Amino acid sequence: MLHLKTKTLLVLSAIGISLVVAILISSHLCPEALGRSRVKALDNDARARLDAAVRDMRKRGIQPRINSAFRSRAEQRAIYRCARSRRCRARRGIYGAKRPGTSMHEAGLAVDIGGVSAGHRRRRLTPRGRQVVRIMRRHGFKWRYGLKDPAHFELSPRLAGYRTEKAAIRAGQRRWAPKSRARRRASRRA
Repeated sequence: MLHLKTKTLLVLSAIGISLVVAILISSHLCPEALGRSRVKALDNDARARLDAAVRDMRKRGIQPRINSAFRSRAEQRAIYRCARSRRCRARRGIYGAKRPGTSMHEAGLAVDIGGVSAGHRRRRLTPRGRQVVRIMRRHGFKWRYGLKDPAHFELSPRLAGYRTEKAAIRAGQRRWAPKSRARRRASRRA
């Protein structure tokens, strides 16, 4: 009887440990595994600069966690609505969001990287966050909102070859539209 209880306890603890390991691994996934299509949907220049920045971070022992990259207009609308609700914002960990049609995420020129800051009311940069900010700046990304939205980094539309933010957003949405229409058609056929 004692042997059976010990064996059951060992099995349950092994399951628990494997769940903890799976959660830890999934929270530090590389950009290719986390939203692969969203990182691929970034503007070509932004994607190349992000890849170089991620390589730089990894050389320094930092495993960046990319929370968000490109967003469609509908996704930006949903995040904007959520950001206006205190309960939703707290549940999803959103700092704020710009109105649809005005976010650099819609242009494919912005990326959100987790773990840059700590603290709820009085945020501060973590040591890792300081390094991430330095590396992202070195690769052309601005830390536009600072501690108001510490995860957000964006590439200037002019640096990416666009005249205005609006032009960059229109181009980003046009790049995404044919791919999303093709996916919808394929899912209807299946």
